[in-house]
Amino acid sequence: MKISGLIKITSILLIIVFAGCGKQTSNQYFQEAQQHILEDNPASAIVALKNALQLEPQLASARFELGRLYMLERQFENAEKELDRALSFGFAAAQVLPLLTQAYQRTGAYSALSKLDHQAAGLTTDETAEMGYFKVLALGRLNQLEQAGDLISQLQNVQTDSLFKRLTAAYQFVLNSQYATAKDAVAKIRVEFPDNAEVLKLLGQLNLSLNMPKEAVDIFSDYVGYYPLDNQMTFVLAKLLVDTGQVKRSEFYVDQLLNISPLNPLLNELKAAARAAHNDFINTSKHAEAAINAGATGSSLRLMAGYSAYEQGNYEGANRHLSLVASELPNNHPGLKLLAASQLALGLTDEVGDVLARLDDLSEKDAPLLSRASYQLLRDGYEKDARKLVEKSVSISNTAEELTRLGLLQLSLNNLQGIVNLEQAMAIAPQLENAQSTLAKAYLATQQYTKALSLSAKWKKNSPDDVQPYMLAGDVLMRQKQYELAQQEFQQAQSQDPQNPIPKLALVNLQLAQGNVLQGEFQLTELLVNYPSFIPALATSFLLDKQKGQVELGLQKIWTAHNNHPENIRLRLLLARSLLVEQQYQQSIEVLAPLESSEDVPSEYWKVMGQSLIRSNQKERATVHHDRWLNQQPHNKDATIGKLLLLDSENKFSQALTLTQAFLDKRDDPQVGLLRLHFLLMDRQYAQAKQVYADLSSNLLDLPLVKGFLARLQLADDQPKLALPNAKVAYQTRPSERNLVVLVVSLERLKLHTQALATIQQHVATRPNDMAARMLLAERQISLDVSQAMASYETALQQNPDNYVANNNLAYLYLQQGQLAKAKQFANNAVTLQPRNAAALDTLAQVWVAEKNYRKALDLYDLAASTETLNEEIYLNYIEALLAADRRVIARRKIQQRPLTEPNSQQRLTELKAQYQIE
Repeated sequence: MKISGLIKITSILLIIVFAGCGKQTSNQYFQEAQQHILEDNPASAIVALKNALQLEPQLASARFELGRLYMLERQFENAEKELDRALSFGFAAAQVLPLLTQAYQRTGAYSALSKLDHQAAGLTTDETAEMGYFKVLALGRLNQLEQAGDLISQLQNVQTDSLFKRLTAAYQFVLNSQYATAKDAVAKIRVEFPDNAEVLKLLGQLNLSLNMPKEAVDIFSDYVGYYPLDNQMTFVLAKLLVDTGQVKRSEFYVDQLLNISPLNPLLNELKAAARAAHNDFINTSKHAEAAINAGATGSSLRLMAGYSAYEQGNYEGANRHLSLVASELPNNHPGLKLLAASQLALGLTDEVGDVLARLDDLSEKDAPLLSRASYQLLRDGYEKDARKLVEKSVSISNTAEELTRLGLLQLSLNNLQGIVNLEQAMAIAPQLENAQSTLAKAYLATQQYTKALSLSAKWKKNSPDDVQPYMLAGDVLMRQKQYELAQQEFQQAQSQDPQNPIPKLALVNLQLAQGNVLQGEFQLTELLVNYPSFIPALATSFLLDKQKGQVELGLQKIWTAHNNHPENIRLRLLLARSLLVEQQYQQSIEVLAPLESSEDVPSEYWKVMGQSLIRSNQKERATVHHDRWLNQQPHNKDATIGKLLLLDSENKFSQALTLTQAFLDKRDDPQVGLLRLHFLLMDRQYAQAKQVYADLSSNLLDLPLVKGFLARLQLADDQPKLALPNAKVAYQTRPSERNLVVLVVSLERLKLHTQALATIQQHVATRPNDMAARMLLAERQISLDVSQAMASYETALQQNPDNYVANNNLAYLYLQQGQLAKAKQFANNAVTLQPRNAAALDTLAQVWVAEKNYRKALDLYDLAASTETLNEEIYLNYIEALLAADRRVIARRKIQQRPLTEPNSQQRLTELKAQYQIE
């Protein structure tokens, strides 16, 4: 025990002594490294060699040993660097070159490899052959084929039996693109050297060149079995397995490589493919996303990511990935169907139509997708796209359910072929309720009463306890005025379901249809006692009360029902709609106000609120409302028309045209088409307007509205004689201000000024609140009777004191009469309303000139000139004010700056020059 303890103490003392004697030398570190190598401890040997090189960087032996260890550890880039330095520091080339050749080969440094001296002194013939082979490969990869061929010829003279000499000879066939011959030659070499790495790699590559991937897989599988640490070739094998459809088998190798490089994009892509083959969509997504985040961009990867996301219900992810590669996919690719389904789930209706348009190779399995897409497109206003999809659905809809969906869609698009498809659905499945009820409505709408009664009879037979077939029969019979039979049907429906108010209301309507108003009112009152919130009954009661002149009574019933059930949105909408009908716009708005901040409201809310705001002239709120409406439903017709009315009232014709075109790009609609024609005319785009008019269907040409459009076109072509009769029809049907202008212009172009004036006077007499017409009248009265013109402008200002034109023109007329105080009053009003308007500034300036206050007048003209280019009349007024103020230098400069083109202006300038004696 004492001896053992003495040894321990001595060892510690030795360490202390050595530590006190100074650090180790480079040679000592080198010897330490040799000892670690003998002990098979390469990591410690590498540390010792690095320490040696820190002390002596040019120690060639240490560089060589470090490079050799790096080769053993498969750190080829480090090995290349150290062996390169060992050679440059003078280590024996014969020892370095074979290893450096291997390092260059592994790192792909083919240019450097091709320059190595394979005939260096000290190399054996086997080493020369091996180095020569790798140089040939390098030259081939560098496309230096002639040099590679010369080197092969030279190497055949090397006296050796090395397999590399034989491989080099075989490689000549590769350079000549004789891959089959090369393969046969290498296969013979393999018989003798079955596990040689270079033989197996070359043979595998030749199989790939011959498009024999499965054979290549077998070769590379053998290689990886012999050399499992070669990660590069393991990756090649894994990729080949995926490419040849052996995805599940590839996963073993992929997992090995992922343990080494978990963020590698290609490995994650291969792993994603393997997981997809197992329908493991969670891990497919995980690895596909990892690959994408690491920089992988392939279409197949995006498809995997999109497919796995879709299968997990992650439609946003599916859309994100699939939309990025949609343009690269061929038409009819399954990925397009997944993309369309994802877009539908996300409500991206504006995109789904374009995707589905690329699908032609469809089957019955695709019918539900097309139906869902068609409904969504139609609901969101994409009528043209919906129509195309419905046409595609015709040939693939065969089941009762699909025929029903198709029929519903066709009827929604006003295609009566939908009735045929619903009939086919009924023939396949007679009890299909949705098809029955829809077909019933279609028969009623198209007045096919015989078919409706037949449907009712079959329906009763299949569903004897159902109320609907009796209601259908009663409705048909009432329309045919077979009132007794209709009553029997409605009473039978009532006995089927005594608590259902619908048959009771049908009996009320039956009495009213026969003129039995008192009996109908009695039954209706009884119905409302039992069902006070039944909306159809309340609506019927309101109409009856309105007919009797008891509107407030009808409204009160709806108010009571609403107050009792304020949470009932349908009741609230009925009340608002009734108030709108009675022109109680503000009350309608207040009733709907609680819904204003709600996101989920019926479409009727938007329409009733929009109309109430527009009719109550609340333009700002109406604009905000319609913008919100269009944001939620960008192709809603009512929203579009409401917004167009607002734009029209503000003369924003260009914006209106943009909106109409966006709507018509998605839907064919004659009404909006006519509005487009209107806005083209108002925007003076006559060429396009002519084309639109030429394309109108013949049944529209006799409409008074369209005749008014034609009159505008004819006036634009200077054809007032043709325009006049059309303008008269348009005005007589709708005596609006714009139709009045067209009629008046037509008359005046034909020199019928007396008739034109009489037409305006008659219009103003019958519509005294039409300010625009009154202004039109005043404009013409100026040249006929100034006092009448002034009276018209005074009346216009009583109606609207902010009428800038009336203020300005009245100021001008008072100025002409020398009444400067009144002229100044109205001119100041005009400038206050339009502070930068040149005409208003000119009128007020003329008043100041009349008062000889030239400074104030010139200040106004300076402001006007800085705002816009003045017309010649105002420009001459400006020059005259300068001359009157004795500002001759500036006046001359203004005259020189702007040549006048109008004869009247030139004559007036001549007179001014003569008056003020200037050249």
